[in-house]
Amino acid sequence: MAEKLQTISEISCHISGMLKRLWSPAEADALASAIIMEYTGMNRAAQMAFGDRQPEHGARERILVAAARASEGEPLQYITGYTDFCGQRIGVEPGVLIPRPETEEMTLMIIGENKGYKGTVTDLCTGSGGIAIALSLAFPGATVVATDISPAALRVAAGNISATGASVTLAESDIFSDDLSVIPVSGIIVSNPPYVTESEKMAMHANVLEHEPHEALFVPDNDPLVFYRRIAEIAAERLAAGGTLWLEVNESLASETAGLFGSDIYREVRIIKDIRGKQRFIKAEKDA
Repeated sequence: MAEKLQTISEISCHISGMLKRLWSPAEADALASAIIMEYTGMNRAAQMAFGDRQPEHGARERILVAAARASEGEPLQYITGYTDFCGQRIGVEPGVLIPRPETEEMTLMIIGENKGYKGTVTDLCTGSGGIAIALSLAFPGATVVATDISPAALRVAAGNISATGASVTLAESDIFSDDLSVIPVSGIIVSNPPYVTESEKMAMHANVLEHEPHEALFVPDNDPLVFYRRIAEIAAERLAAGGTLWLEVNESLASETAGLFGSDIYREVRIIKDIRGKQRFIKAEKDA
């Protein structure tokens, strides 16, 4: 059948059918459109208006290969090798977590509340480096440090820093065992650590479970706040007086997580809802 596929409309219909094995019809259609746009430059409206056109030489084959990979559950970001984050193209690859819209939302909050910031920012568990890069570009007068335990993540982050022209210092660090001197005293500390419990796996899509790194996603059911307790210890020592801590958190554990940041150190601890109304972020302001 693939040999008879010539026009954009024919290709779109074919690959939507392939993708419906894993996705709802609406999701499959949207993913098919995204794949076609990646290799033709035609957005969804153009695909509908000019569906009788044929892709340029080689694009048809690339579309079908990408669709075959997506039909096996591989995330589109791994297929294309990038995702968009705060206006930047951030490279991703298997073994490195794909940044989520919620993380972008938190990053934009930080930027919006700290115009002209010139102090030090530390991003713990940086992954692909998206948060640190966005903050560096938004705060050109700031010093930005990003840490991660994963050599693969640090390698990808280094490539993203170079590609975007950001100024970020990377440090390989195990936040549980390394000396805290690796982390500079910072006016802003931000982190999106693992927070999905093992029991929540059943509700996750197969493309996440089978392709994204579990060590960057999951925490044990019997100790779901393990990363946040350690971050609380780090912030007690390395967050500057009057500084702000920003965290992305598990919506079902937001209150418990906020409780780790006591009034003896913090003048205000807020749980902030994301755009979908879920308790997704914590902002803690340290006493001056």
